[in-house]
Amino acid sequence: MSDKKLTPLMEQYWSVKNLHEDKIVMFRMGDFFEMFHEDAIIAAPILNIALTQRNKKSNDDTPMCGMPHHSISGPIQKLLSAGHKVVLVDQVEDPKEAKGLVKREVTRILSPGMVFDSETLDQQQANYIAAFDDRYVSFLEASTGEAFYYEYKGELNKIISALKPTEVVLQFGQKAMENIEGIHYSSFSLDEFKDSHLPSSAQLLMAYASYMQGDEILNSLDSFECRSLEQYLEISATVVRHLEVFETYKGEKKGSLFYAINRAKTSAGARLLKRWLQFPLCDLEAILKRQEKVSYWQNNYPALKELRNLLGRMGDIERRLVRISSPGCNPRDLVALKQSLISGLQSEQFYPYESMDEVELQLAHELAEKIDQWIDEESSGLLKNTGFICRGVFADLDELIELSERGQEKIIAMETRERELLGVSSLKIKYNNVFGYYIEVPKTQTSKVPDHYKRKQTLANAERYITQELQELEDKILSAKSKRLELEQQKFNELKKLVLKQSKGLLRLAKRWSTLDVLSSLAWLAVEYNYTCPKLSRERSFIQLKGSRHAVVEQTTSAHFVPNDIAIESGHCLLLTGPNMAGKSTLMRQVALTVMLAQMGSFVPATEAHLGLFEKLFTRIGASDFLSEGLSTFMVEMQETAEMLKMSNSRSLVILDEVGRGTSTYDGMSLAQSILEYLVKKTTAVTLFATHYHEITQLEKMYEQVHNAHMSISEHSKDLQFLYKLKLGPANKSYGIQVAELAGLPKAVTQRAQGLLKNLELKSKSESSSQDQLSLLSLEDPFEKESLEDNTKTLELLDQIRKTSVQSLTPLEALNQIAQWQKHMDS
Repeated sequence: MSDKKLTPLMEQYWSVKNLHEDKIVMFRMGDFFEMFHEDAIIAAPILNIALTQRNKKSNDDTPMCGMPHHSISGPIQKLLSAGHKVVLVDQVEDPKEAKGLVKREVTRILSPGMVFDSETLDQQQANYIAAFDDRYVSFLEASTGEAFYYEYKGELNKIISALKPTEVVLQFGQKAMENIEGIHYSSFSLDEFKDSHLPSSAQLLMAYASYMQGDEILNSLDSFECRSLEQYLEISATVVRHLEVFETYKGEKKGSLFYAINRAKTSAGARLLKRWLQFPLCDLEAILKRQEKVSYWQNNYPALKELRNLLGRMGDIERRLVRISSPGCNPRDLVALKQSLISGLQSEQFYPYESMDEVELQLAHELAEKIDQWIDEESSGLLKNTGFICRGVFADLDELIELSERGQEKIIAMETRERELLGVSSLKIKYNNVFGYYIEVPKTQTSKVPDHYKRKQTLANAERYITQELQELEDKILSAKSKRLELEQQKFNELKKLVLKQSKGLLRLAKRWSTLDVLSSLAWLAVEYNYTCPKLSRERSFIQLKGSRHAVVEQTTSAHFVPNDIAIESGHCLLLTGPNMAGKSTLMRQVALTVMLAQMGSFVPATEAHLGLFEKLFTRIGASDFLSEGLSTFMVEMQETAEMLKMSNSRSLVILDEVGRGTSTYDGMSLAQSILEYLVKKTTAVTLFATHYHEITQLEKMYEQVHNAHMSISEHSKDLQFLYKLKLGPANKSYGIQVAELAGLPKAVTQRAQGLLKNLELKSKSESSSQDQLSLLSLEDPFEKESLEDNTKTLELLDQIRKTSVQSLTPLEALNQIAQWQKHMDS
């Protein structure tokens, strides 16, 4: 801040900025939110808006930028995504009624992990903020109140990578984590908050939330829940990426497993479904309970349909409750909560499971009624945050409303009376923020002004006066308006406190209804795509599927999806061979996705499914480099495979697709065989192993746990047809050159490849010495030969074109002639 004398407005600005030096302050001025000084310099390029100065005509060169107040959600999100914190300073009184400087207050403090606006947040995505100490890692979803922690046991990075918090709060002096992108860090001291029953990381998050939003937010948070990683199927962020669980390799939501199965009608339900998918269960009893409820809805379709209509009218109660606890709460939030409670309470008639506490249901019903009685949802006052209390509820408020609304009528009546008394038809009673109400008389008529008129201001063409009567009426009108606003705010705060007092019970109801949404949506999915209820066993891990389908591909393909029967016993390996495009990767992915769906409690895409419970799921699919970390495809492949071999056991499902292809043929083949042998002999995991190294198929003769299989192909002449049907036994050949032809490689290239292939096959069969073997280099070069043939064809065609009489051809004959020339060139 410079030594220049500040205007009252800038003094008001600096009174806030000095308290929030580490944040970008967005300061409301009229219809715009403005940013000044360093804040403007930082924000302008992020928001792609012009950087200007406060007053170009004066010496005030203060840099500034801004945007309209009604469209700040997008800019706020951009600033938060860039890792900045934002303070909103809004006008808290009507500028038209303000005497002097408009009152402004901090209405919101936001950081990447502390966001509450529905327009800013992804409604189907949790927005976690995290903290960690020496033993625990804690998470808080500030917009919903969800709070939990894990004992991380050396797997901190893995947990953080899986849950992807947008912000991590560090205690002063604590170091940030390495090799995790997309996380913004904040530093905070824990001295202000202590709860000995919680890990220090959880205490830190509560203290930070209280600092950012005030103590009221603590009322809308769940109690921190200690969660155990052992109760869930272990799935790393790598597996989630390989299987395209939440987004595709291109970063798109459409085409992911979540997109394919999400039939939730509420935002909270979608977030809960995402959590279930991220953390499938290992507890058989818990899975069976979910299955039972999905089955109930699947078998009660008319009720299911009616329930989903009700749920579709229910808003996001979790996030609405937290917003009500924040300074930015307004009457519309209470109306939205009421409407959601009504829909939720109506859905209770369809709830077939454990009954809810009747007291909590009754309290929620009474709260919805009270909001309905107090708040007029049809009032335009909902937008202005005044005039929103229903008439007839509070007599004292009704009296003030009458006076404030009829005050203008009394002013008009006085104006009419004074015109008649003075005989001045152009007399007017006006109002401004400096003088309040005054009487304006043209200078040509001032001789008619009585003595009790007191001159207030002289203008070029008029005089302005006040009278004692006008002042008294002004006091009554303004006092009534002020008292009305004060009383309305008081009643609003009473209602808000009542909501917050019941927030714990309301959160329990919200979670109950979001669970109902997820279970009924899984039933809807099962009906829609004819899913079956999987039979699960805890005795051992195995796969037995009949008519198995890929949950995503069957929805996105235009062709009929070919189902398959898949059986892999505990400790056994299905060794898949055959060409690309035959369906090996799809088959392996669909097995993994089926296991995930089954263990989250969903039905699965199959006609029959019998599965043993798994504790861990590992995949090595795809070949995307981690170049930003200095790692090649092959290094990433080996690192992921190494972790798989170290961590997998008999309760693991392992998916390996073409391991070893990132190095030379013999290196890759040797690695692939030794990895497969280790899985079979040491880990005894259930394994699907796809490879192009056909030599490895000989392992079936050495190990009874290895079973060769391939995706069948129909070959007619030189044409290939992929049947996508799983058959036992190794593929009889790779069909690589035929696939290359299908992909559109030039004929010369594929013909050359065929010649080289025959030569290699002859070499491998030959028992003679190396000097008697055919050399690759001795093969005739087809490219040179083809070049000569092409030249001859071209010359012949040019001669035909020259001899053709274009004028003598009809349009149809011309087209036929061109077609013949094309055929001649292609032959």
